[in-house]
Amino acid sequence: MPHRLLTAITLFTTTALAGAHQITFIAAVPSNTPADKPIYIVGDHPNLGGWRPDAVFMTRRPDGRFEVAIDLPPGDYEYKFTRGGWPSVEKSESNGDVQNRKLKVIGDATVEVTIANWAGLEPERKSTVTGELRFHRDMKSKHLANARTIAVLLPPDYDKNKDARYPVFYMHDGQNLFDAATSAFGVEWQADEAADRLIREKKIEPIIIVGIYNTPARTDEYTPDRDTERDAGGQGDEYAKFIIEELKPMIDETYRTKPDRDNTAIGGSSLGGLISLHIAMEHPDVFSKCAAVSPTLMWEDSAILKRIREKKAAPLKRIRLWFDMGSKEGKQIDFYSSAMKYTDRLEAMLKKAKRKPDVDYKYMKVDDGEHNEASWAKRFDQILLFLFPANMREAANADDA
Repeated sequence: MPHRLLTAITLFTTTALAGAHQITFIAAVPSNTPADKPIYIVGDHPNLGGWRPDAVFMTRRPDGRFEVAIDLPPGDYEYKFTRGGWPSVEKSESNGDVQNRKLKVIGDATVEVTIANWAGLEPERKSTVTGELRFHRDMKSKHLANARTIAVLLPPDYDKNKDARYPVFYMHDGQNLFDAATSAFGVEWQADEAADRLIREKKIEPIIIVGIYNTPARTDEYTPDRDTERDAGGQGDEYAKFIIEELKPMIDETYRTKPDRDNTAIGGSSLGGLISLHIAMEHPDVFSKCAAVSPTLMWEDSAILKRIREKKAAPLKRIRLWFDMGSKEGKQIDFYSSAMKYTDRLEAMLKKAKRKPDVDYKYMKVDDGEHNEASWAKRFDQILLFLFPANMREAANADDA
């Protein structure tokens, strides 16, 4: 059939898999779908495009619906539909965000779905920002030879309390932190809501959160080592120089920060968790706190764990470290099939180095935790409570108890 040929051409990774089943997807589209534009399916398996939004082309049927047949091995999968990019991802009937569709493969099957709306064909999504968010757009880096947006979330009393200075939490994938309108998947971390609530409740100290937008070079910038199997990565040290030598000085000059290491943290998820851990280890003179959320510790044959083991966790002995992993993450992403095994290894190394006073950490295994912004949002308040408690000394005593 014609759609079989098109699928073979347009998938960036096509693999003949033993024991795979043929799944035929048929999608009905809304009436305002442009007649001259293609439709794509995207999901968490290489044959679903590996979340690349323009990899798997669907063929228009005579009845106006779109169809594609894909071979998938038994298992659980997530997927969505786009018109070629995340800005044109499918939307709900009320133009709201659509959570990833679920699919369990146990045999050959036909899956028929109805797409209600498309992003990009309706008014821009309303901002969901809470509090004061300031932007520094097109910030250039001599170390990375590119530019990006920086979003700065200020604490509630920033403009009223002119004499106050604040700790700073530097976070990666900044476009996903504060606003569903800018998030790559239409779901945000709700970092602004969590910080605002905890500050007003006096459960954490007032902080500034700096959201560092990613770039098309995200994989290279967020990894300290070149992964030989994937032929990608390895610009993590240059990215660290951008943060330490270019971004942090700008933030400290522009805002009323506490620039010392005791009041400077770094964090992120997935590859952002990996690079956060690496930067904190390599620059403990700059950062005293780190959040490695769902970290990709398996990158380049778990090179970062080998360095920690060789140095007997010495690089982490000056860092207050949060790390975690969700129980469902390995089922979502093939690359993460043994994700929790690696975070368990990290905890074992830290235990061997003695928890107190040498290593200060918290490891959370998240029941039913998934590899997405919605799941990270559910535990972000706990991350803030650990890294920035209202009284750090009381928190340290509680940890010892």
